[in-house]
Amino acid sequence: MSNHSANRAIEDVQNTEDTRRICIDRVGIKSIRHPILFRQRDGKKQPTVAVFDMTVNLSHEQKGTHMSRFVAILNEELAELDIQTFPQVIADMTSRLEADQGFIETRFPFFVRKKAPVTSAPSL
Repeated sequence: MSNHSANRAIEDVQNTEDTRRICIDRVGIKSIRHPILFRQRDGKKQPTVAVFDMTVNLSHEQKGTHMSRFVAILNEELAELDIQTFPQVIADMTSRLEADQGFIETRFPFFVRKKAPVTSAPSL
């Protein structure tokens, strides 16, 4: 490599106009494990580990999003999961990421203590 080619500036693609007008359906993070407290109907909290997929859509004016904001939302708003507040978390995420739509999918083990039908012995 010659000195001449080493001194050339690299084009700042992020700050150039995108004339293609392409929307992005979903961009985000997938399969992030995070400890949560799941609030049950009776108000009790069950600790568990959840796996989250968090995505938003982007208009053609946006070139991308800050992935660290998804993790921040996870830490700030989803450490305690409540089915009643879940729609507000999605609304906050879409607002914070300047998106029209947002999607959060979560999977986690949830243990329910029940009594056996014959012996009435409690178990999970």
